[in-house]
Amino acid sequence: MLFHVLGPIEVHTAGVHRTVAGKPATVLATLLLHRAWVSLDQLADVVWPDGGPPSAVANLRTYVWQVRRALPEPGRVERRGDAYRLLPAPDEVDADCAARAAVEAARAADPAWALARLDEALGWWRGRAYPGLAAAAAAADQLDELRLDLREMRAARLLDLGRGAEAVTELRQVTAAAPLREGAWAGLMRALAGTGRRTESLLAYRRASDLLTLELDVPPGPELRAARAAVLAPAT
Repeated sequence: MLFHVLGPIEVHTAGVHRTVAGKPATVLATLLLHRAWVSLDQLADVVWPDGGPPSAVANLRTYVWQVRRALPEPGRVERRGDAYRLLPAPDEVDADCAARAAVEAARAADPAWALARLDEALGWWRGRAYPGLAAAAAAADQLDELRLDLREMRAARLLDLGRGAEAVTELRQVTAAAPLREGAWAGLMRALAGTGRRTESLLAYRRASDLLTLELDVPPGPELRAARAAVLAPAT
Protein backbone atom coordinates (compact mmCIF):
# COMPACT_ATOMS: atom_id res chain seq x y z
CA MET A 1 0.00 0.00 0.00
CA LEU A 2 1.17 3.51 -0.76
CA PHE A 3 -0.23 6.79 0.52
CA HIS A 4 0.18 9.79 -1.77
CA VAL A 5 0.32 13.20 -0.08
CA LEU A 6 2.46 15.02 -2.68
CA GLY A 7 -0.62 16.24 -4.50
CA PRO A 8 -4.23 15.06 -4.16
CA ILE A 9 -4.55 12.58 -1.30
CA GLU A 10 -4.65 9.06 -2.71
CA VAL A 11 -4.32 5.46 -1.60
CA HIS A 12 -2.62 3.04 -4.02
CA THR A 13 -2.69 -0.71 -3.64
CA ALA A 14 -2.35 -3.68 -6.00
CA GLY A 15 -2.55 -1.52 -9.08
CA VAL A 16 -5.67 0.28 -7.87
CA HIS A 17 -5.71 3.85 -6.65
CA ARG A 18 -8.44 5.61 -4.78
CA THR A 19 -8.63 9.39 -4.43
CA VAL A 20 -9.84 10.48 -1.00
CA ALA A 21 -11.51 13.88 -1.23
CA GLY A 22 -13.22 16.42 0.98
CA LYS A 23 -13.26 16.09 4.74
CA PRO A 24 -12.27 12.39 4.75
CA ALA A 25 -9.10 13.47 2.90
CA THR A 26 -8.44 16.01 5.64
CA VAL A 27 -8.81 13.28 8.26
CA LEU A 28 -6.49 10.90 6.38
CA ALA A 29 -3.90 13.60 5.75
CA THR A 30 -3.96 14.60 9.43
CA LEU A 31 -3.40 11.01 10.56
CA LEU A 32 -0.54 10.60 8.08
CA LEU A 33 1.00 13.88 9.16
CA HIS A 34 0.91 13.19 12.90
CA ARG A 35 1.50 9.41 12.97
CA ALA A 36 0.38 9.41 16.59
CA TRP A 37 -2.91 9.28 18.45
CA VAL A 38 -5.14 12.13 17.28
CA SER A 39 -8.22 12.89 19.35
CA LEU A 40 -11.63 13.73 17.93
CA ASP A 41 -11.21 17.24 19.34
CA GLN A 42 -7.94 17.63 17.44
CA LEU A 43 -9.50 16.32 14.26
CA ALA A 44 -12.44 18.68 14.69
CA ASP A 45 -10.07 21.65 14.98
CA VAL A 46 -8.43 20.65 11.70
CA VAL A 47 -11.59 19.81 9.79
CA TRP A 48 -13.48 22.89 11.02
CA PRO A 49 -10.92 25.59 11.94
CA ASP A 50 -13.71 28.09 12.61
CA GLY A 51 -15.77 25.72 14.73
CA GLY A 52 -17.65 22.56 13.86
CA PRO A 53 -21.37 21.81 13.76
CA PRO A 54 -23.26 20.23 16.67
CA SER A 55 -22.95 16.90 14.84
CA ALA A 56 -19.14 17.19 14.57
CA VAL A 57 -18.35 14.00 16.50
CA ALA A 58 -20.81 11.90 14.51
CA ASN A 59 -19.55 13.44 11.27
CA LEU A 60 -15.93 12.70 12.16
CA ARG A 61 -16.72 9.07 12.90
CA THR A 62 -18.33 8.88 9.46
CA TYR A 63 -15.24 10.42 7.85
CA VAL A 64 -13.00 7.90 9.64
CA TRP A 65 -15.25 5.09 8.39
CA GLN A 66 -14.94 6.47 4.85
CA VAL A 67 -11.13 6.53 5.21
CA ARG A 68 -11.17 2.93 6.40
CA ARG A 69 -13.29 1.94 3.40
CA ALA A 70 -10.59 3.37 1.11
CA LEU A 71 -7.98 1.08 2.66
CA PRO A 72 -7.60 -2.61 1.81
CA GLU A 73 -6.85 -3.11 5.50
CA PRO A 74 -9.41 -0.99 7.40
CA GLY A 75 -7.81 -1.97 10.70
CA ARG A 76 -4.76 0.13 9.81
CA VAL A 77 -6.69 3.07 11.25
CA GLU A 78 -6.56 2.19 14.93
CA ARG A 79 -8.95 3.47 17.55
CA ARG A 80 -8.36 4.02 21.26
CA GLY A 81 -11.32 5.64 22.96
CA ASP A 82 -11.94 8.93 21.17
CA ALA A 83 -8.60 8.94 19.37
CA TYR A 84 -7.35 7.45 16.11
CA ARG A 85 -3.93 6.56 14.76
CA LEU A 86 -2.43 5.46 11.43
CA LEU A 87 1.17 4.27 11.40
CA PRO A 88 2.44 3.75 7.83
CA ALA A 89 5.57 1.73 7.16
CA PRO A 90 8.69 3.67 6.04
CA ASP A 91 8.04 2.89 2.38
CA GLU A 92 4.30 3.56 2.40
CA VAL A 93 4.20 7.37 2.05
CA ASP A 94 5.39 9.04 -1.14
CA ALA A 95 6.96 11.96 0.76
CA ASP A 96 9.11 9.50 2.74
CA CYS A 97 10.13 7.70 -0.46
CA ALA A 98 11.18 11.01 -2.02
CA ALA A 99 13.17 12.06 1.03
CA ARG A 100 14.98 8.71 1.17
CA ALA A 101 15.90 8.91 -2.52
CA ALA A 102 17.22 12.43 -1.93
CA VAL A 103 19.53 11.25 0.86
CA GLU A 104 20.81 8.38 -1.27
CA ALA A 105 21.46 10.74 -4.20
CA ALA A 106 23.35 13.20 -1.99
CA ARG A 107 25.67 10.41 -0.79
CA ALA A 108 26.25 8.89 -4.22
CA ALA A 109 29.64 9.14 -5.89
CA ASP A 110 28.34 8.13 -9.33
CA PRO A 111 26.61 11.16 -10.88
CA ALA A 112 24.56 9.04 -13.30
CA TRP A 113 23.23 6.87 -10.47
CA ALA A 114 22.55 9.97 -8.37
CA LEU A 115 20.67 11.57 -11.24
CA ALA A 116 18.47 8.51 -11.57
CA ARG A 117 17.64 8.65 -7.85
CA LEU A 118 16.86 12.37 -8.08
CA ASP A 119 14.55 11.76 -11.02
CA GLU A 120 12.84 9.04 -9.01
CA ALA A 121 12.42 11.40 -6.04
CA LEU A 122 11.03 14.23 -8.15
CA GLY A 123 8.68 11.84 -9.91
CA TRP A 124 6.61 11.45 -6.75
CA TRP A 125 5.30 15.01 -6.88
CA ARG A 126 1.90 15.65 -8.47
CA GLY A 127 1.33 19.06 -6.89
CA ARG A 128 1.63 20.81 -3.54
CA ALA A 129 1.68 18.47 -0.58
CA TYR A 130 -1.39 18.11 1.65
CA PRO A 131 -3.54 20.33 -0.60
CA GLY A 132 -6.26 22.27 1.18
CA LEU A 133 -5.04 21.31 4.65
CA ALA A 134 -4.21 24.57 6.42
CA ALA A 135 -2.87 22.73 9.47
CA ALA A 136 -0.24 21.09 7.26
CA ALA A 137 1.01 24.33 5.71
CA ALA A 138 4.39 24.17 7.48
CA ALA A 139 4.95 20.55 6.39
CA ALA A 140 3.89 21.42 2.85
CA ASP A 141 6.32 24.35 2.80
CA GLN A 142 9.16 22.06 3.90
CA LEU A 143 8.32 19.62 1.12
CA ASP A 144 8.23 22.49 -1.39
CA GLU A 145 11.74 23.38 -0.26
CA LEU A 146 12.84 19.76 -0.58
CA ARG A 147 11.54 19.69 -4.15
CA LEU A 148 13.54 22.80 -5.03
CA ASP A 149 16.64 21.36 -3.31
CA LEU A 150 16.26 18.21 -5.40
CA ARG A 151 16.07 20.24 -8.59
CA GLU A 152 19.24 22.13 -7.68
CA MET A 153 20.96 18.84 -6.94
CA ARG A 154 19.72 17.46 -10.24
CA ALA A 155 21.19 20.43 -12.12
CA ALA A 156 24.55 19.91 -10.38
CA ARG A 157 24.59 16.27 -11.45
CA LEU A 158 23.68 17.22 -15.00
CA LEU A 159 26.70 19.53 -15.01
CA ASP A 160 28.88 16.71 -13.70
CA LEU A 161 27.73 14.63 -16.66
CA GLY A 162 28.49 17.38 -19.18
CA ARG A 163 24.82 18.16 -19.79
CA GLY A 164 25.14 21.87 -19.18
CA ALA A 165 22.27 23.00 -21.42
CA GLU A 166 19.84 20.81 -19.46
CA ALA A 167 21.22 22.17 -16.20
CA VAL A 168 20.60 25.71 -17.41
CA THR A 169 16.99 24.87 -18.27
CA GLU A 170 16.43 23.26 -14.88
CA LEU A 171 17.89 26.18 -12.96
CA ARG A 172 16.05 28.80 -14.96
CA GLN A 173 12.83 27.09 -13.94
CA VAL A 174 13.91 26.97 -10.29
CA THR A 175 14.88 30.65 -10.18
CA ALA A 176 11.57 31.55 -11.83
CA ALA A 177 9.64 29.56 -9.22
CA ALA A 178 11.76 30.71 -6.25
CA PRO A 179 13.56 33.92 -7.27
CA LEU A 180 15.19 34.47 -3.87
CA ARG A 181 17.10 31.17 -3.76
CA GLU A 182 20.72 32.28 -3.94
CA GLY A 183 21.99 28.74 -4.42
CA ALA A 184 19.88 28.32 -7.53
CA TRP A 185 21.16 31.60 -8.98
CA ALA A 186 24.76 30.60 -8.22
CA GLY A 187 24.18 27.23 -9.88
CA LEU A 188 22.66 28.96 -12.90
CA MET A 189 25.71 31.20 -13.15
CA ARG A 190 28.04 28.21 -13.09
CA ALA A 191 25.94 26.34 -15.64
CA LEU A 192 25.84 29.31 -18.00
CA ALA A 193 29.55 29.94 -17.69
CA GLY A 194 30.25 26.25 -18.18
CA THR A 195 28.40 26.33 -21.51
CA GLY A 196 30.34 29.36 -22.72
CA ARG A 197 27.66 31.93 -21.88
CA ARG A 198 29.73 34.19 -19.64
CA THR A 199 27.78 37.36 -20.36
CA GLU A 200 24.49 35.65 -19.51
CA SER A 201 26.07 34.36 -16.33
CA LEU A 202 26.97 37.88 -15.20
CA LEU A 203 23.50 39.08 -16.14
CA ALA A 204 22.08 36.35 -13.91
CA TYR A 205 24.20 37.69 -11.07
CA ARG A 206 22.88 41.19 -11.64
CA ARG A 207 19.29 39.91 -11.70
CA ALA A 208 19.78 37.98 -8.48
CA SER A 209 21.44 40.97 -6.82
CA ASP A 210 18.61 43.28 -7.82
CA LEU A 211 15.98 40.88 -6.49
CA LEU A 212 17.75 40.41 -3.16
CA THR A 213 18.12 44.16 -2.73
CA LEU A 214 14.54 44.89 -3.71
CA GLU A 215 12.79 42.10 -1.82
CA LEU A 216 15.04 41.47 1.19
CA ASP A 217 17.23 44.58 1.32
CA VAL A 218 20.34 42.40 1.52
CA PRO A 219 23.41 42.12 -0.71
CA PRO A 220 24.39 38.92 -2.52
CA GLY A 221 25.66 36.26 -0.15
CA PRO A 222 28.99 34.40 -0.25
CA GLU A 223 27.80 31.68 -2.66
CA LEU A 224 26.68 34.19 -5.27
CA ARG A 225 29.82 36.29 -4.82
CA ALA A 226 32.00 33.20 -5.20
CA ALA A 227 30.17 32.25 -8.40
CA ARG A 228 30.72 35.74 -9.79
CA ALA A 229 34.39 35.67 -8.88
CA ALA A 230 34.78 32.31 -10.62
CA VAL A 231 33.16 33.68 -13.78
CA LEU A 232 35.40 36.77 -13.75
CA ALA A 233 38.59 34.84 -13.02
CA PRO A 234 41.03 34.72 -15.94
CA ALA A 235 41.04 31.44 -17.82
CA THR A 236 44.05 29.27 -17.07
